[in-house]
Amino acid sequence: MDAPLITLIVNPASGRGRGRRLGEEMLAALSGQGLPARVMHTQGRGHAQKLAAQAVAEGAGLVLVCGGDGTVQEVVQALAGGEVGLAILPTGRCNDFARALGPVPTPAGLARSLAAPRWRRVDLARADGRLYCTVGALGFDALVSRYVDQARLPFQGQPAYLWGVVRVLMGFEPRRVRLTWDSGSYQGALFLAAIANTPTYGNQIPIVPPARPDDGLLDVCLVKPLSFFRVLRLLPTLLAGRHAGLPEVSFFSTRTLKVESDGLLELWADGEPVGQAPLFIEVLPAALKVLDLSPTA
Repeated sequence: MDAPLITLIVNPASGRGRGRRLGEEMLAALSGQGLPARVMHTQGRGHAQKLAAQAVAEGAGLVLVCGGDGTVQEVVQALAGGEVGLAILPTGRCNDFARALGPVPTPAGLARSLAAPRWRRVDLARADGRLYCTVGALGFDALVSRYVDQARLPFQGQPAYLWGVVRVLMGFEPRRVRLTWDSGSYQGALFLAAIANTPTYGNQIPIVPPARPDDGLLDVCLVKPLSFFRVLRLLPTLLAGRHAGLPEVSFFSTRTLKVESDGLLELWADGEPVGQAPLFIEVLPAALKVLDLSPTA
């Protein structure tokens, strides 16, 4: 199969500068495979979506993202529902979407795969018009995401998430919500709800272990209110993905979810703010064409 025309979108700020360095390595690796690529650098939040839309309009066959989950989320707004493929060289804080799609590649390995590409299609989630790739967080986890995004901590990934948990927990008050899905509903106080296309967030925290990005469903983890000390005791269980049997935790699968709240309730996904209640969240099956990096037989 002929290699597609490649647009390389680089977020030079991702991973505290790793994006710029790995973007240069990626361009060199593509050149080594005889694959010409046009390079575009993002200049701030929201710019990657504009660059991806420009690439599609100008005939790109593939958009290669060198960035984190937030950059990828911006790019998929322009690619969803079409035939322009997506490949990812993850350089962000968490990179949960890239990890959900397969082994994390090196620049050289990714260039080799692009020389003879194989493709697959995966699902996306949509919340009131905004697409996301991994896990949508409501309640406590949304506030942790906001804290980590704004605090400019000297560490990243799971350590940043855990620090955010402790800081947010000290002043957290559960919201009363009304959730309605395909086969049920819940009305009451909410600690958190994770509406997942992929199993992990926060750099491989398995909040919804059953979630798969190609099953045509959203998998939801619903957690009722917990005390401060109960949360701290349960953190190791959560980090290990063994929280399914806890009395405060329930799981369900659905294609749609309606969210209402008595107060401000934000949805964060892919490390980015997506919207706030009231919300309608749905799965878009097979909406995105991605490079298949799974091992061949």
